Amino acid sequence: MLWAYCNGVHRGQSRYQQAVDHLRQALALFKSAGDRTGQARALGNLGIIHNHLGRHQEAIGYYRQALAIYGETGNRIGMANTLTNLGVNDERQGRYYLAARHHRQALAIAADIGARDLECIALVNLGGVGLRQGQYREAADHLHQALAVSRETGYRDAEAEALARTGDLCLRQGHPDEAVRHLRQGLALHREIGNPSNEADALNSLGEALLAIGQPDHAHTEYAAALALAAHTGQKYQQARAHHGLGQVSHADGDPSQARRHWQEALTLFTELGTPEAGQVRTQLAAAHDGYHGKQM
Repeated sequence: MLWAYCNGVHRGQSRYQQAVDHLRQALALFKSAGDRTGQARALGNLGIIHNHLGRHQEAIGYYRQALAIYGETGNRIGMANTLTNLGVNDERQGRYYLAARHHRQALAIAADIGARDLECIALVNLGGVGLRQGQYREAADHLHQALAVSRETGYRDAEAEALARTGDLCLRQGHPDEAVRHLRQGLALHREIGNPSNEADALNSLGEALLAIGQPDHAHTEYAAALALAAHTGQKYQQARAHHGLGQVSHADGDPSQARRHWQEALTLFTELGTPEAGQVRTQLAAAHDGYHGKQM
C-alpha cells in the first residue's frame, strides 16, 4: 500500500547512494540558480529514497522542506505528491491517524484540481490505512472508489494496488480464497507494468493468503520470491515481511529452529526500520522460545 513518486533512474536500479549523491548535487545547483521548483523536486526525491532505505526521520525532514516550497510557489500537484509521501512514511511508522490526515489532504487537493491519478493514489492509501486501523467498511469504500476511478482513467498502477489491497481486506475479513484471487490479479498487473517494488508487496500478501487456506508450500514459493525481489531492490520492509512469512511457513511445517531463524531476521529488520511489526515478532519469538523450552523439560 506504499506509494511514492521518484523520477531518478538510480532508485529503480537500487543504486541508492549514487542517487542520493546526484540529488544533493542537483539540489545545490537548483539553490544557486534560484530554481524553487527544482529544489522541491530534489528534496522530495531525497525523501523517497531515505524512506525506502528505512531512514524515516531524514525522509520526513526532506518532505517537509519540499512541502513548504510547493506551498510557497502554489504548486498544488507537488503538494499532493508530497502529502502522499508523508502519509506513506507515517503509515510505515504506525502513525495511522497522521497518515490518514495527510492522505485526506492529498485527496482534497487532487479532487479540487481534477488530478484523477493523484485521487486514485490517495484513495488506495486511505484504504490501506483503514485496513491497518481495522476500519474495514471505510477501507472497502475507498478501495472500491479507487478501482472505479483507475479503470475509468486507465491508470493501471492504481488498479493493481487497489486489487492487492482489496485482497488484504478480504484476508482480514476472513475470506482468504477471495484474497488469493484479488492478489493474483494485482500481482499480474504489477508484473505486466514492471513495478518490482509493489510486486514484492503483493507477493508477501499472497503468501499470507495461501498460508491461510492451508497451502504452506505455495506460500513458501511466494515468500521466497518476495524476499529475492526485495533484496534485489533494497526494500528492507518487504524483506522483513518475507522473513516473517517464511518463519510462519516453517512453524506450520513443524520446523521451529528455521522459524526462529526467519523471525529473528524479521525482528532485526523491523527494529532497524522502527516499525510496529517489531513488537509483534518479538512476542512471537518469545512464545516460540518458551514453547521450545517447555517441551524440553
